[in-house]
Amino acid sequence: MIATLQEAKAKLSQMVKLATSGEEIFITVHGKQMAKLVGLPEAAKKLDKKKWLAELAELRRKTWTGRYGITAQQIQDEDRAERF
Repeated sequence: MIATLQEAKAKLSQMVKLATSGEEIFITVHGKQMAKLVGLPEAAKKLDKKKWLAELAELRRKTWTGRYGITAQQIQDEDRAERF
């Protein structure tokens, strides 16, 4: 399907439904194709909450600085004080 930018603005929810069902929607500006609206693959649509939480916990473990409760400015001030 090809739609102008104005049509896309007016019918975005309909176009999203079409894209979700597999149709590609090309959006034109001044007669030139500028964007394409497509649905996500099935694998990307399904969120495995347990896996996501496990990945989040691992990221927190790797990036934990032990500095909760202080501001970014206080962290910067500490680092500056240690250098001098």
